[in-house]
Amino acid sequence: MNRHHTDITSRRRFIKASGIGLALPMLESVGQVAPPVTAKAKRLVCIGVYLGFHTPSWLPQNAGSDYAMPKVLAPLSKLRREFSLFSGLDHRAPNGHKHWHNYLTGTGANSVSIDQIVAQKIGFQSRFSSLQVTCGTSAGSRMSFTDGGVALPMIGRPSVLFGKLFSSDSDRERMAYLLDSNRSVLDFVMDDGKAYRKTVSHADGQKLDEYLTAVRSVEKEVQKQRKWLEKPAAKVVYPLPKFDPVAADLSLECETLMYDIMALALETDSTRVLTFLAPGSGQVFTIDGERLTTGYHGLSHHGNSPDKIEEYNRIGREHVKRFGNFLNRLKGKTDGAGRPLLDTTAVLFGSGMGNANTHNNSNLPVLLAGGGFRHGKHHIVARHGAGERLLGDLFLSLLESFDIEQDRFKNATRNMNEFLV
Repeated sequence: MNRHHTDITSRRRFIKASGIGLALPMLESVGQVAPPVTAKAKRLVCIGVYLGFHTPSWLPQNAGSDYAMPKVLAPLSKLRREFSLFSGLDHRAPNGHKHWHNYLTGTGANSVSIDQIVAQKIGFQSRFSSLQVTCGTSAGSRMSFTDGGVALPMIGRPSVLFGKLFSSDSDRERMAYLLDSNRSVLDFVMDDGKAYRKTVSHADGQKLDEYLTAVRSVEKEVQKQRKWLEKPAAKVVYPLPKFDPVAADLSLECETLMYDIMALALETDSTRVLTFLAPGSGQVFTIDGERLTTGYHGLSHHGNSPDKIEEYNRIGREHVKRFGNFLNRLKGKTDGAGRPLLDTTAVLFGSGMGNANTHNNSNLPVLLAGGGFRHGKHHIVARHGAGERLLGDLFLSLLESFDIEQDRFKNATRNMNEFLV
């Protein structure tokens, strides 16, 4: 090994020994070391229910505006003019729980989710470019992914989300210290990377350029956070409980709190991009004082048992009820221009699981609310042939509403403006 490589190797050891935990990537040169949408939407919220819904109890039988409200969506009856329902949409993705994350990314690995595409466009306008929320640990599932396909961590405790959004002066001082410390680390890594760039192979040079680009994006985020720390955080009054309801069987209670805090985040313009994953595992819920007979995951694999489907639907209605309260809150608040917050907030609600009983990811239960779109109807779309539509087509209309022009979203190349504009 030549002197330069020895130099670099020792510097990499120094970084790790200092407890910083930042190092350059492994490099071969060093060895294994329709009508257009005008920009109406200002905010995006994407909500996913991990164990999905009983699709026949979610989808109306007839299309148009006079559809009979399905039993699972009954809590949204008074809001039917505020959202659009779709039957037949999915990404034509592989089946199984492990492919649930295709909900916001389309198909294939290392894909960026739609929320992060929007965050890249509008994230600079608020204190937090985007926030990812769940209840508890969410059992390792994820919803949001960077343009490099990296899963973004989610906040699972209401008190942590509230503290992040509405921190005290002492919290802000501590954060300023941490951000300043991080900045010095990033400066060091950038210098280290530039030294590598002069000596590595062409292939490593490309890899290193990608790495340094990622570091620069982190650096920009640090600068952005530093700037926002100089502005006082919004002051809100919200009675948090004495403890976070993060136990699995309390996830519905946690969901209520998270929706409230998410609404506060939008009302105070603390962020304009939010994702929320309602988790599901083996918890046994108590609903209206009655304890269900078996765990949530077991009910999702109902085997077409009427009794299990009924209990599975009870949980589904609880998810929808909380979602409806969230929409009502956005409808009742106004933005800086005096418009109802829901009119300028596009809200996607549904699941990456079409049929949890068989782990099928087709014909996903999805609806789109708010965002200045034309709503009030159930749209049954073609799944085969020349008129075939994909969930990505809906995403293309969503992106256009933020003035983001894309020719495709994964394998989708059309939009759904004829239904929404």
